[in-house]
Amino acid sequence: MTLKVVDLSNNNGSKNIKDYPADAYMFKATEGCNFVDRYCDPFVQQAIKSGKPFGVYHFIDGSNWQVQTDFFINNVQGYIGKGILVLDYEMYGRQGTGVLKQMLDRIQQKTGIKALVYTSASVLFEEDFSEIVKADYGLWVAAYQAQFPALKHWSNAAMWQYTSTPYDQNTFYGDQNTWKAYATSGKCQTSSNQVKVESVQVQQPKPQTPSDHDKAVTASKVVHQGNAYGKLERFKFVGNKKVNIAGWLVPDKPDGQIGKYAEILIMEHGTTKEITRVASPGIKRPDVKKAYGYKGGDALGMDVTVNLGWVKKGTKIDVIFRRCNQANGEGAVNDVRIKDIYLTL
Repeated sequence: MTLKVVDLSNNNGSKNIKDYPADAYMFKATEGCNFVDRYCDPFVQQAIKSGKPFGVYHFIDGSNWQVQTDFFINNVQGYIGKGILVLDYEMYGRQGTGVLKQMLDRIQQKTGIKALVYTSASVLFEEDFSEIVKADYGLWVAAYQAQFPALKHWSNAAMWQYTSTPYDQNTFYGDQNTWKAYATSGKCQTSSNQVKVESVQVQQPKPQTPSDHDKAVTASKVVHQGNAYGKLERFKFVGNKKVNIAGWLVPDKPDGQIGKYAEILIMEHGTTKEITRVASPGIKRPDVKKAYGYKGGDALGMDVTVNLGWVKKGTKIDVIFRRCNQANGEGAVNDVRIKDIYLTL
């Protein structure tokens, strides 16, 4: 038995869960020490009214772990024992699995609930989660691909996020009783109410050969910035000095404006310094056009290869996908910076 799950936040267009058909829902509640998603409670109330299981998550940032944990707990008091609790461990919130375990332990101490860990499959191979697994905390894994991802540390997952297009969609391995068990006690052992990943018809892949960086690019989420969505799909070396960059950008409204020219700006990671920019042809992406309901053309993709041999060795770079009205890359209409994935030259 599995459940189709959609997870939503303030970044989603419609705030009506009927526009995201699912068996259950996850909602962003908080981030860091001071951000509360104002759409969380309206989403939760809709789920309750519809009789759908729900959960709430905290997006960890780089601030004090104890303050963050208490901030999350204080803001989800009304949902404790009713919905699944999750800590989102990714990007700039990766303070180390030791800190993550302290946060999980503090939630259990204060609420009696064992929260799940959300993270990308690639991160499982970059950090040691063994103590978290020993403490019996469950996993919600993200990997945007056709087959269930290879795991490390955990032998199975409670939930798999398999796509972010046109919004985040997941498979939960269990039924409503399994969901309730995670929400009420958090120590949901495999039983007749829970289906092990191995028993579900999900094909386990052969060992993967791409680097951790390539996996991180594949698993990276769609970014919403300003008036557009953007997604990085390729960001790798194709020779000693050349880097290939590919992805797409689409306006966030069906009738949204888009610049005439496509540019990829290469930035010094962690700064506002531009290293160079490269014009890209518009690559036809009817899949993106359809997924986001865009009424304009389908030349929404970008793909460039650039020689960066002249840039200082060791420089970290990230990229901005831009659509603009001037051939030199100025007159930006849409900018989406993919700041959480970088490449070291």
